[in-house]
Amino acid sequence: MDSRTNILINAAQGRIENVEKREPNYALRYSQQISLVLDFLLQKNDISILESVEYRGVDFLDWAIIKKNELWTIEDIVIHQLIRPVSDNSIYKRIIWNFIRSKLTSYSELIEEEFNKYLNFFKKQGFKDTDICQILFSNGNHSVLFYFQDRIKQLSLYGKYLLEQLKTTKTEESQQLLEIVFQNAFGGYRNLKSHILDFLFTYHQEALENQYVKFMYRMDSVYDNSISAYLPCKKLDIENILYLIDKNAVNFEQDVVEVMKDIHTEPYNRFSVYIKMDEYIPNKYNDKIEQFINEYYTQQCIAEGQVYSSYLIESYANGQPSSVAIAKWLLKKDENTAKERIRNYLEVSDFFYPEFPRFLSEHFGSDSLEFLVIALTKNPKYLKKNFHDVVFSLIDQYNFSSIAPKIWEYAIHNATKNTRNLAASTLAKLGDESFETAKNFLQAKTADTRIVAALVLSKLKTEDAERVLNAVLEVEKNDDTRDVILEALEETLFANPLSLTQAKTIIQNASKRGKLSKFSEKWIDESQLPPIYWKNNQGTFSKEEVRFLFYRMPRGKGLNSDIELRQLLPLIDRNQSGGFAKALLKAFADSGSNSKFKYYLTTGGMLGGDEALTTLKGIFKYNMDEKRYKMAEYAIDAMMQVGTNKALRSIEVISRKYVSKRPTVSDRAIKALDAAALELNITTDELADRIIPNFEFEGLFKSFEVDGDEYRAFVNSDFTLCYFDEDNKMRKSLPKSASSDLKKEFKEIEKEIRDVIKTQSGRLEKYMIEERQWSIGQWQAAFLESPIMFVYAMKLLWGIFNKEKEFKEVFYCQEDTSLLNLDDDEIEFEEGDYISILHPIYLTQEQIKAWQSKVYELSILPVFSQLERKTFTPSTDELELSYTRIFQNQDIPKGADYASSTIEKYGWIKSTGDGGHLELIKKHQTASIQANAEIEGVYAWYQGGNAKATVNNISFRGKSWNDTLSLKDIPPVFFSEVLFDIYRLINAV
Repeated sequence: MDSRTNILINAAQGRIENVEKREPNYALRYSQQISLVLDFLLQKNDISILESVEYRGVDFLDWAIIKKNELWTIEDIVIHQLIRPVSDNSIYKRIIWNFIRSKLTSYSELIEEEFNKYLNFFKKQGFKDTDICQILFSNGNHSVLFYFQDRIKQLSLYGKYLLEQLKTTKTEESQQLLEIVFQNAFGGYRNLKSHILDFLFTYHQEALENQYVKFMYRMDSVYDNSISAYLPCKKLDIENILYLIDKNAVNFEQDVVEVMKDIHTEPYNRFSVYIKMDEYIPNKYNDKIEQFINEYYTQQCIAEGQVYSSYLIESYANGQPSSVAIAKWLLKKDENTAKERIRNYLEVSDFFYPEFPRFLSEHFGSDSLEFLVIALTKNPKYLKKNFHDVVFSLIDQYNFSSIAPKIWEYAIHNATKNTRNLAASTLAKLGDESFETAKNFLQAKTADTRIVAALVLSKLKTEDAERVLNAVLEVEKNDDTRDVILEALEETLFANPLSLTQAKTIIQNASKRGKLSKFSEKWIDESQLPPIYWKNNQGTFSKEEVRFLFYRMPRGKGLNSDIELRQLLPLIDRNQSGGFAKALLKAFADSGSNSKFKYYLTTGGMLGGDEALTTLKGIFKYNMDEKRYKMAEYAIDAMMQVGTNKALRSIEVISRKYVSKRPTVSDRAIKALDAAALELNITTDELADRIIPNFEFEGLFKSFEVDGDEYRAFVNSDFTLCYFDEDNKMRKSLPKSASSDLKKEFKEIEKEIRDVIKTQSGRLEKYMIEERQWSIGQWQAAFLESPIMFVYAMKLLWGIFNKEKEFKEVFYCQEDTSLLNLDDDEIEFEEGDYISILHPIYLTQEQIKAWQSKVYELSILPVFSQLERKTFTPSTDELELSYTRIFQNQDIPKGADYASSTIEKYGWIKSTGDGGHLELIKKHQTASIQANAEIEGVYAWYQGGNAKATVNNISFRGKSWNDTLSLKDIPPVFFSEVLFDIYRLINAV
């Protein structure tokens, strides 16, 4: 049996088994379809057998011919019979067209000999030049005409061939070819239109005669509320207009002007055209440009009456924000006048993008400081989040002493909490100059002034600054100012744990500042509060000491408790103070989970331990059910404050469970785990390993005695507790004479095991997808020394990689903890090796089959699919791209609503984009990579179950949209899993 036959038979069997398992009601019908296609592929029957084949069979044929096109040559009878002209309603049309596209187009350079061979073959099969042209252009792929080599646009082989046909023949067919080109240019693919214009203008201008105007606009639609329907309309095709102006402004000037008269044109597009014209026909359109600038100053850059979500949108002109384009044009005309006009624009404008101050800094250098300090005063609510970060970073480049007073003024009177902090960091860079100012301002009457002064001193980090802050710590009555001082002095003040005497001194000082004179908690009766106990039998808290807790509780920030409260916690006896913790949590519940009292949650968690965890989990669930997601996040914060392994395990489950359903909640859980891991100086993944309970087992066993006989408890392969007696005979229950305490202990262990294993399969599958690496020592500690995780070690296959991240071999784990390879030889590790959960992408088909036999022989029941997963790798011509078109133009048979609901189950995040279209994202958490699936037709709302969904590109990037990555740099398992998810959507029935 040759390798192709082997691959096809295995693939067919795999699909039949999958159908039998997942869709038993249709198994016979679908299996017959697949078998018919297999018979054709193996040439047991000719193509006529396919006449009765339906979707499942077509899908298998598509996989065999398109996904595995390397198996076939044009000499194969299968290809001769299949690749031929068919009617438009043929179910094989898509396969045939995709095969032709795969052979004649590429995003990189094709081999000319191969191209000519396939072109001639398709013609012999009955495809005319016009057929081929229509097939290649029909999916909007610009690689039909061009490819990029070292970022330089090159004419493709088909582009050269088409050009030859258009130029050298004046036949009816050549005219038909040109008509097909124009039909596709003026169709729905805007990107293709600009490439066709570039192709014809550069290589065959005579074909464009009388066609230029059509390239200057595009057909679109606009919604008419009066009739509740979309109506066709023309819109300016600005990219093509600017292209033509660059080519010959004088020649195309009149056409462009006429088109803009006839078509409604947005002001910023008119501006783009006029400033582009001005490059070639200077000063002719000055009035038009000035008109736009004046309107922009007085209308478009004013916030009043504008609708926005996170920030106001600035229009673009010629690929840059309009503010930058205006400044450039003004400076080109008259630099002196331009400076004054730019200053006026800055003063009256409510918003602009950070590119504008960045341009001013690049153009004017240190002279831009007068502009940058004005930019600081803009209201952040209208601006991009990074606006003030950019402006302060620009100021920091220069000697900004001359504008320091204005920065102080801004920080004190106009800054938000965040921008005030940025201003303080900048001012601190002036060193002694700012020290003297801050020292004086620390005595000011207004709290805002003192806060800024304290912030600047805190960022100076000098002994003199600390001395000044220390002097006012216990007399400063404004808590915001004092908290800044506390943060600055934390390392010095609390380098060592507090004694009880020191703690009581802190409380007394708070009393002297007048902070403990009254109790004003709405939901708590002070007289009914259970006591709080000091450790070591040092008594209970006094009334003032209790009030100190309530005074400091709300001062905590984010995931952290208040600085001073944090110092007191180690002195509190948590075992005796559980009643107080319960009272706090009850008060929070009584308040209706009021966010104003979220600090009851965190403090209740700190003092309540695992007893508080059940209540906190209930509060979390209640708020998730009520869609009060922010309050659910506060409940996560409180669980973190509990701090036990059980609490952290609950948070870890939340971090994975809600990654798709509610990403902000998942992110909060991840941050909580990150904070806990940071304190232990380990990674979050290592923390997840560490919080698996071992129940005081010694390795894999827990020894105990009953009636003088010794027994050993262990976790069996079905995750139940079993026991060995002294003769190593296994029993499934404790001896009847075991004490009630012992029975209770093991009952609790069994209960916790059931709780733990609910989430481990998902965690481990995530680690496989993200290719988590364990050092040999880490893996042994996590799996061979953990009674629960050892069972998982036996249920999975594992891969060994060397320090260069090269795959070495596979092993499995036996009950005696020996680690064996396929031949049952013990494996040996080398220095620098690490272990990952095996993904089949690292194995050949022969190896997969061998290991499948081994798993069957050993009766291993995997906790999730490993060897059966379908794998994908980027094609050679896509390695330098940031996207793949492997599923380009493939429909999802079950439709848009199915795609929307199902992809979330695969760990994808949905967010609403323009017009309600869903943006679909899958994140690789540890590598900071994300995949974006472009599926046309999927919207945020339910569409009745029958809306069409078509897959386009699947792209990859880093954290930001600008951080594009080549497919060759994407971790192979993550790439494969992303495509596997889309594949499952396409192949669902």
